[in-house]
Amino acid sequence: MDKITIIVPIYNVEKYLSFALDSVVNQTYKNLEVLLIDDGSTDNSSKIAEEYVKKDSRFILIHQENQGLSGARNTGLENATGKYIMFLDSDDFFDPNSCESLYKCIEETNADYAIGNYTNTSEDGTKWEKPVFHRDKYKAFRLSIKDYENSFFIMNSGVWNKIFRKSFLDKLGVRFVEKLPAEDAIFTTYCFIHSERVFYTPDNVYNYRLRDSNSISTNCSKKYFLGINKAYRIIYDNFRTSNNLEYYRYYYAKSMNYILYRFIDTDLLTNEERIEVLVKMKWFYMLNNDLKIPTIIKSVQYIIESIVSGDYEQALKYCDILKQIRKIMSKEEREKMSKPSPSTYKEIENKEMDPEIVNMKESLLKEMEKSKIKILSIEDSINKILIERKSVARFGDGELDLILGKDLDFQPYNEELSHKLEEILRSKQDFCLIGIPDVINEFNNLTEESEVFWIKNMARTRKTWLKYINEDMEYATANLTRLYIRYKDRSNTGKYFSMLKQIWKDRDIIICEGAQTRVGVGNDLLSKCKSVRRIICPSENAFSKYNEILARLKQEPKDTLILFALGPTATVLAYDLAKVGYQALDMGHFDIEYEWYKRNAKKQEKIANKYTNEVSGGNITNNVHDKKYLSQIIEDIE
Repeated sequence: MDKITIIVPIYNVEKYLSFALDSVVNQTYKNLEVLLIDDGSTDNSSKIAEEYVKKDSRFILIHQENQGLSGARNTGLENATGKYIMFLDSDDFFDPNSCESLYKCIEETNADYAIGNYTNTSEDGTKWEKPVFHRDKYKAFRLSIKDYENSFFIMNSGVWNKIFRKSFLDKLGVRFVEKLPAEDAIFTTYCFIHSERVFYTPDNVYNYRLRDSNSISTNCSKKYFLGINKAYRIIYDNFRTSNNLEYYRYYYAKSMNYILYRFIDTDLLTNEERIEVLVKMKWFYMLNNDLKIPTIIKSVQYIIESIVSGDYEQALKYCDILKQIRKIMSKEEREKMSKPSPSTYKEIENKEMDPEIVNMKESLLKEMEKSKIKILSIEDSINKILIERKSVARFGDGELDLILGKDLDFQPYNEELSHKLEEILRSKQDFCLIGIPDVINEFNNLTEESEVFWIKNMARTRKTWLKYINEDMEYATANLTRLYIRYKDRSNTGKYFSMLKQIWKDRDIIICEGAQTRVGVGNDLLSKCKSVRRIICPSENAFSKYNEILARLKQEPKDTLILFALGPTATVLAYDLAKVGYQALDMGHFDIEYEWYKRNAKKQEKIANKYTNEVSGGNITNNVHDKKYLSQIIEDIE
């Protein structure tokens, strides 16, 4: 018979240790090496361990300063000489045939490691009636990373109901990550990802003691959750870098609910600490959308949406409501509530996820964490314009393409335009706000379609953007005019449009736009203006008339507010007019976004009498015979 090394970490468990070690002595399988790792115990645990060493030569006691559970287990791994490795936590216990059952399973299947069934017990050691894995449902089988329904449940995070081939662990070079919770989960998932053969036996091989001192009320502190955050980042990175994100989704569905409900149920966090934890773990809850994971109940969806959008106060309100509900539920009901059902896993399987997009986003988010570029929020950007009477020249992907020498559908490349755009983007001045895409810093609150677009775009262009912009500048968000269709949470859209209307309230304005743009026609965007006049410009290649437009506008009084809806030409005109004392705003798209907002549109749609360049057929518009609109036209520079 081959030798099995059993590693037993020991730290202040005098109440349970003899029971645990007796369960080793009474094993039917006898060729054992039992490494007792005394991790700096301050009670009688060490003396109890010494008694077993004296009466049984298979027991070896190793003393060390306190290094935590992972440190003790790693010491055991470094000293193990058996062909196989098992773990026993010193407050739990084996069944008499545990080693024999697991040895038989791993030998007969030639597995890298094998997993057995286990039973929870009360603190006094009384076994629960049924084991954790239902014997009728889960027969002996080979696990697969592609098997979401059985394998991801059976591969539970604990190392204690498993037997590992030592040569497999040595080949991987795997050890327990120290000073973090969920060390078992990091270890077992890494082994699962890199294994070729893993088998399960329905024999009960372990008894897991549920101690009151391990309850949520005593353990789930801020330190615990910050440690969990680091641990689950490691687990995610292990799946991601091994190209197994498709299968991580099922593990995520289980672990996300487990972590979130522990967060909801704990009484050990102040509100400030709870927000700090959510900020740190925002990346984790963002994965719920990236991986297309259905939430088990609607309230969890609301919590995750609030976290992802950065509304942590609202997230805590939802958590508190759910906490009160869970307090009146039985323990069994609470556990059922927090575990994904087979139907949840089936829904995950039916929702396609693009690992390439997730990997792109992950890489971008890591870059964004280091970003020192200052981009104002929508509200702060509008306030700068409103209160300080700032001008704004906006840059999007089209303006960047022109700088790089590319044509746009409605604006062919022009060397002068390209140079002007580059000069403005590189400039360091305070007379005009420069608007750049806020996705250079974050992907908050975007619809799935918009997020995917910008992830691909930023993966291609973000490093280029950083060549032109600088850390000393304060930028506006270029999306201060795109207030509706790109966002999941649109609850602030009405407020933003109201703020915009305040900019031109009681002011004389001139709108420079294409012939089919018709800003404010058919809606109340401009209803509070003192007067509205319009200069009609080319819908395509507007820069060909740049000098004429600029000269005409310079004839106007300096207190006239000038609004542009004229593509990249608007960027240059707004900047050049601001330079000589006008307030000029590059406001492309805001009228169409307002139309979608008023219609409660679910996606981009054509507006019959307005040029809608991002919608198929949007360049074909109806004629307008609005007398008020026609009377506002003071110049036609087409």
